[in-house]
Amino acid sequence: MQVNRQLIVILILASLLLSALGAAFYFYKKSVEEKKSVNELVTIYIAKNDIEKGTLLQVKHLAQTQIARQFILNEPLLKKELLGKYTKENIYKHEIFLKQKLTTKVEKEKAKIIPFENSSYNMKFDLFENPNYSLNQGDYINIMSVIPKGKIDKKGKYADYSVQYVAKGIKVLGFLRNGFRETETITKQKIKKIVKKKEIEEIIDVKSDEMILDVDLNVLLKLIKDYNKGNQLWMVRTKFAPEIKAFPTKTKANKVTAKQAVKRTYPYKLFTPVNKAIKKSAVIQYANDKEGDKSKSKSVNIAIDYSKQCSSIKDNFVMGKSKRFNVREKPTTKSTIKRVLDRNTIIPYKSLEGDWYLICDNNYVHKNVVKKVNAKFVKEKVGLK
Repeated sequence: MQVNRQLIVILILASLLLSALGAAFYFYKKSVEEKKSVNELVTIYIAKNDIEKGTLLQVKHLAQTQIARQFILNEPLLKKELLGKYTKENIYKHEIFLKQKLTTKVEKEKAKIIPFENSSYNMKFDLFENPNYSLNQGDYINIMSVIPKGKIDKKGKYADYSVQYVAKGIKVLGFLRNGFRETETITKQKIKKIVKKKEIEEIIDVKSDEMILDVDLNVLLKLIKDYNKGNQLWMVRTKFAPEIKAFPTKTKANKVTAKQAVKRTYPYKLFTPVNKAIKKSAVIQYANDKEGDKSKSKSVNIAIDYSKQCSSIKDNFVMGKSKRFNVREKPTTKSTIKRVLDRNTIIPYKSLEGDWYLICDNNYVHKNVVKKVNAKFVKEKVGLK
């Protein structure tokens, strides 16, 4: 019987040992597989060269590389997930394609509107002999007109021309393409076309049809008049805005003397507090009046003389440095304004509480509107004893 028990114990221990060995082998094998998986090289797609925003991705934009799986932070995109997508922002050479940087349509910024000062006038690029498609919104241009003079020679040319500036410093407010406002002369547009019996999408550069100019009405009339004479206009891009000169004023027979602005001065003065009275109430109760029938309530007005408090301060002074500044009831800008004082008003103060000075009449002024002055300065300016 005892032998059977020992045999059972041995079998149990053997089974536990085998289980432990099996578990150890299982975890070892799993660890090796995971390590192998982490170090496994994965083929991913990267940008072959720099790709601009709004580009339709094609095979020519893609390149392949291999990288260990452990270094991949985002799920790599497949080739079919890349082709036919548009870039939402610039993608640089060898950069990994990310889903958040791609879209199924062309990203287009809303055209901003520049307000005009004179008159807004649309002018076709075709009216110019040298249309400048490098113009940007906010640029300035000069416009010249060329009018032929004399008769046409045998070669079909004029012997002489009259050349002059029609308009100077004209501001470009924007551009129009098919009636839609644009901020650039050339924009990227998506088109569909048939290639080898297949419909494909392609991004092309499309030029604007018209410019939106800020033109004075008199200049506009001259511009139209000169164009109809010679049918030749030339544009010149200029760097700076025009210098605006004032029109000369005509002198009248009876001259009226213009009023001259008088500069206000702020004399030094000592702060004068406003005294106030506080109403206090008291209840008078007699000792033999247990029921309180004979008790009386009496109010007394107590006058507070802030002049004595202010005159007793000899060392702490601040002076207003703003043209006008507020005296407030409490140390916060949301509190009641008690008074408004002028610059160079000298105020005795009790203490500085954070950003606020507690002045001698128990009100407050902010430290940003005043500056500290010493007793010697106060004596020189207001004769304080």
